[in-house]
Amino acid sequence: MANVIKSINFGYARDNLLSDTARMAAIEATKFFKDSFRKGGFTDSSFQQWASKQSPLGGKKLMYNTGTLMQSVRKFEESNERVVVGSDSAYSEIHNEGGTITVTAQMKRYFWAQYYKLSGKKTKTKRGKASNSRANQRTNAKAEFCKRMALMKVGSKIKIPKRQFIGESAVLMAELDRQLGIKINEYWEKS
Repeated sequence: MANVIKSINFGYARDNLLSDTARMAAIEATKFFKDSFRKGGFTDSSFQQWASKQSPLGGKKLMYNTGTLMQSVRKFEESNERVVVGSDSAYSEIHNEGGTITVTAQMKRYFWAQYYKLSGKKTKTKRGKASNSRANQRTNAKAEFCKRMALMKVGSKIKIPKRQFIGESAVLMAELDRQLGIKINEYWEKS
């Protein structure tokens, strides 16, 4: 029996490999960046956990109150030359890179409204006094936070810590290299 040397069909690979790998890279990058929200941090060459939140408002998971920011991560461009995955949320940049925001009159109105809404939700004892329950304590902490925010002067600065969820990642690139190797082997088998 003679040895058969298998060769790859370069025409088939040329026509399909680039578009398939671009699609695969876009899907994997989107999943990788959305996974940052589930893990509570970003992985470049190692995992960097986000700074803890200072606000008693919001959900149990950091940066995942409504899921809007995570759902805004999507593919913007996919071609044979490049793949662009990003977020089009208005506040994604400040969260991803950190920085300062300026207190506006609109922010103050929002926090006053939240304060009045939260401070009215108190349970009472049978004698009509405010209960010392955990729910009241949580409501009080939330209401007091909103009051502190509402009392800030217009033009004051608030520091937002960096909580990167998207960017360059050595781990992502290694995974894309691994999957590219698998894809090339598939093309080798098809030819």
